[in-house]
Amino acid sequence: MRLSLMMATVVAGVALAGAANAQDAHAGHEAHAAEGQYRASLTRMITSTADGECPADLMAAELLSACNEQVDQIGPALQSLGPISDMAFVSAEGEGAARVETYEVFFESGQMLTWGIGGYTDGKFTVAFVTG
Repeated sequence: MRLSLMMATVVAGVALAGAANAQDAHAGHEAHAAEGQYRASLTRMITSTADGECPADLMAAELLSACNEQVDQIGPALQSLGPISDMAFVSAEGEGAARVETYEVFFESGQMLTWGIGGYTDGKFTVAFVTG
């Protein structure tokens, strides 16, 4: 299965592409889970968008606008993957408002997508992206 949708962010647009099989690709990442600060926000961002609603309380204006423009396409694509079954922290780059965290997100369908979230400013995120 290959998804080919775009979700623009303040920083850049990134293609949504899901092709990796989740099997045991996330083995060994459990030790890093505590290092991610944005895990809960990313989880809610993904699940809300899958339900067809961009979370205004999490997204800064430009990210929210980009999400709202594409939620009718992105929502069903995320729905087709099923619920999130696991999430593994991969890395963090930058500090303060420049911090961007990356996670491997595993879905019930067996697909894994790599997500990024960051640019936390004034209580909202300016960056959210996904790659295959």
